[in-house]
Amino acid sequence: MIIRHGPAVGLFGGSFNPAHAGHVHVAKAGLRELQLDQVWWLVSPQNPLKPAQPPAVERARTIAFLSLPRAMRVSHVESELGTRYTVDLLRALRTRHPQTRFVLMIGADNLSQMPLWREWQAITQLVPIAVIARPGSTIRSRLGQAARQLAEHRIPEHQAHRLKNCDPPAWSYLTLPLNKLSSSAIRAAR
Repeated sequence: MIIRHGPAVGLFGGSFNPAHAGHVHVAKAGLRELQLDQVWWLVSPQNPLKPAQPPAVERARTIAFLSLPRAMRVSHVESELGTRYTVDLLRALRTRHPQTRFVLMIGADNLSQMPLWREWQAITQLVPIAVIARPGSTIRSRLGQAARQLAEHRIPEHQAHRLKNCDPPAWSYLTLPLNKLSSSAIRAAR
């Protein structure tokens, strides 16, 4: 178990191009199901696995229209630190906030892509991970390389609230009611 006694913070990163009610649905569910104190929305300056995107400041503005609960805030810490990869961000955050109990919140689609991330196995050693179901990626993500390699460290969904106090590697898969909104569909409709 982690010995830290500070706040439990969910790190909800993404491109948010644009942010929408589906993101809020996921963030609120994570806050509730993981029993977190806060959720930090981390707007990626530029996801290395995606094509060029509008500036992070523009994408962060789309979050402002969503009326986030008090326990949530938009963070520009990636831009401030100059980090480009999740592993570097997590290392920096753990150094800056040694007592904070961080949980990385990712969509199921990201669990499938995780082996493409820089030092993905190091990420799993830094913080517990909450994987949140997304339409179209539930089965594929649970059968992927990352899920298979981390299988023995999986916490049952009904115990996901314990994740914030677990030593990594630890992860849980949350099968919440799905919200079909997607940023790519919103962009396509424009």
